[in-house]
Amino acid sequence: MSTELLSGDHSQAKTEKAQVVCRLLKKIPPGEFNEAFSDLRMLVEDDNMMCEEAASLCAVHNKDHFTPVRTKNCEVLLTRHNELEENRFLDPQNQVSFKYDHLRKIPSDFQAHPEEDKKGELWRRALHEALKVYVDNRYPDGLCSVFVKDTAMRKIFVACIESHQYKPSAFWNGLWKSEWTFALAPASTSTQVTGVIMVQAHYFEDGNIHLTVVKDAEETLLATDEAQTAKDFAKLVEKMENEIQSKIMEEYDHMNSTYIKYFRRQLPITHTSLDWEKVVTVKTVEACAI
Repeated sequence: MSTELLSGDHSQAKTEKAQVVCRLLKKIPPGEFNEAFSDLRMLVEDDNMMCEEAASLCAVHNKDHFTPVRTKNCEVLLTRHNELEENRFLDPQNQVSFKYDHLRKIPSDFQAHPEEDKKGELWRRALHEALKVYVDNRYPDGLCSVFVKDTAMRKIFVACIESHQYKPSAFWNGLWKSEWTFALAPASTSTQVTGVIMVQAHYFEDGNIHLTVVKDAEETLLATDEAQTAKDFAKLVEKMENEIQSKIMEEYDHMNSTYIKYFRRQLPITHTSLDWEKVVTVKTVEACAI
């Protein structure tokens, strides 16, 4: 068999392996990227390939889950809406930009970034202040960010909310996030607010249970002055998030009374837990023997 053919087979296998790793990393539950990456790295046994994929996939993970950044210089969520360029983000509330190391979760190189659109900034700040009151009252450790995008015909506002509780020592992690978008044209007196609410929970003691809830929402918002519109917007978000919360609890109560009791057994079906430490030890011994 020719060297070229062997090289081609190896290259194809590596590409396929990389694609599998990417698919798995993109599905990692919030708050668990580093742990899952370390486990995959041990299983794949190809550090070069894993390191090539790590930074970009971690960046996607952080932006998809609205990772909060809190320092003395800024307080903002990482999203695709405030990404200025590769690994650089904007905090519009504090009018600074910064670089972000997605793997180490460290912001740096803070620079002043003043907003040129004064009218849009007045609206954005009013929306942020009203939404922050709601978020501070509702979520123990929540954070919200509001961004504005100016086009020739209208201003588009995007509000993002994130709150999480990560308790790996208790074998569970949970995230609530929502994204709200609406546009304002100069002569408009109302607008349509569209929202997406996502709830994710992961329980992994003696089993592996995932909960993912995604709900789209839409509501009309009257547009008057900045202050009143901002208050109405915050009330609208509160109303729709309360509705989703109530429906989730109703569904949980229903499941708890009808289905969950039938699944109360030790997982997996063998009634024994898999000893991962033993698996790792055997794998390491075999590798050394080879």
